[in-house]
Amino acid sequence: MAMDRQTLARTLDAGRASTLNCFVTTADIAAMSAEVHDDDKFGALFRNKYLNNCIVLKIIALVRQNRQRAYTTDTLFYFPFNAKNIYEGGDSVLFSDPKRDAMLSQKCGFDPDDPAQRDDIEHDKKMLEMLAEIPTLDPFLLREKATQLDIEGEISPAYFNLTHEEWSTFQAPIREKIDALVRKALGVTHGLETLDIADHVSNFLDKIWEARNIENIEAFVDSMDIPRDQAPELFFAWKAICYYQAQSRALEPSLKKLFQWIGNNRTALPVDLTTLREELRDQIEAEITLLKQRMREYYRETMSILEVYEDSYKQFIEHGNPQPFKRFLGDAQEQYLALAACLSANAHAVNLLEDQWRRGGPQVYAVQHRELLDCLLAIYGIDRADALAAIA
Repeated sequence: MAMDRQTLARTLDAGRASTLNCFVTTADIAAMSAEVHDDDKFGALFRNKYLNNCIVLKIIALVRQNRQRAYTTDTLFYFPFNAKNIYEGGDSVLFSDPKRDAMLSQKCGFDPDDPAQRDDIEHDKKMLEMLAEIPTLDPFLLREKATQLDIEGEISPAYFNLTHEEWSTFQAPIREKIDALVRKALGVTHGLETLDIADHVSNFLDKIWEARNIENIEAFVDSMDIPRDQAPELFFAWKAICYYQAQSRALEPSLKKLFQWIGNNRTALPVDLTTLREELRDQIEAEITLLKQRMREYYRETMSILEVYEDSYKQFIEHGNPQPFKRFLGDAQEQYLALAACLSANAHAVNLLEDQWRRGGPQVYAVQHRELLDCLLAIYGIDRADALAAIA
């Protein structure tokens, strides 16, 4: 869906989980270093100056196959024409594009045949791949992916935009859930006494949390029927699902306000709706209807996945039945992506709406309403053509 400059601006600004503004963060690092008269030991994320001026966006699309919902994710690197005004438009490169390397070489001046550039290119390639591996650019998941890849120490904390207190707030309940399950699993599958379990839990917990390899926990992995080569990514997905469970609870009050807004014609429709041509009124109402349907779908899917997860977890912890949790963990990567898609879309929509309320309240006129509606349609992957077809 093509965007005008205003829509582009709001899409770029409204949602930390959806975008990573490398240009602003790089400038912030430079400013902080100058202020304390010291060089940031990490520096910018990339070594290429053009990449450090880009904005990274996540694109998650809903795909229906045989009446089943599935999600695809891609990473877009947006290069503004004017770094001082990123909303004037720019070039973009999709990570999945088969011509990506050639396009980045042309845009950034990469020359793989130049020995002087080789180390820098490899470094930047590693960072690009890290950004592409996660379905959202949420600060917590970005930091955890960097930790899993053992490159957290190469990245300035400014890119994670997460205080230690905030990280600890998410980390503590997740580790508590993993701890309980590991203790239960070790007791059930190995018949270990309580004191013996305590000796093993710390190592197991760290291994699962880091999600890098399964060295020294092979027996646990086998007992959970997890393919050894898939275990690190499944553990990362499990951690992400725990995080999304906490995020879902935190988002609930704001999400309720979003649903109340779009469910009320007095707020969801422009104030001056009656002054518009009939075909425009019909189109807006059709788009609102599609948005309601998609928001409900995403909310229901989020709740369904989390309910299945929580039930399988309780079956294991409270009743000693590991089979439901084993099945859930086997599908954890698919469930993780679905949660990322649904929650990031709803969180982005909440951010947009709250931004609109700050600008001028819950009711808006047609011009601003069109801008807001275009952003919401883009977030939920709804094409205007779908709305036009509905009223044809």
